Amino acid sequence: MGDKTVSELTIMDITERMLNFSMFSGIADASDCPGSYNDGVIDALTEMRRDMENMTERKFVAKYEEVSIEKGDDMFELEDDDPQAEYIQGYCSAVEDILNLINPSKLYDEINMLREGIEPKDETDEDFWNEIFG
Repeated sequence: MGDKTVSELTIMDITERMLNFSMFSGIADASDCPGSYNDGVIDALTEMRRDMENMTERKFVAKYEEVSIEKGDDMFELEDDDPQAEYIQGYCSAVEDILNLINPSKLYDEINMLREGIEPKDETDEDFWNEIFG
């Protein structure tokens, strides 16, 4: 914790804290369990932090929504006790945590779109993104 006011915290600050907690908390030692949930969290947060530095919000959200879906599909092909399934679950969980910080209505919006049979739009659909981000 620092001397910043809460209003000065950025998504990068929060992601850094999440990453440090995952790496140094001692709750789950990634080196003891390759392919673990914690490894997935660390890899996702590390990749996302790199992309946060040079991607627009729209491209970032579009990329990680797609990555989350693809990895989720991969997970369904694995056995439940496969260490890679734990890794993917950790990765996707970290991605969803960050995406929900950026757009808290994301999960609600996705459920409604699925219920109504509406396909999510791509990153170039200006009206769709204006609805979400205002």
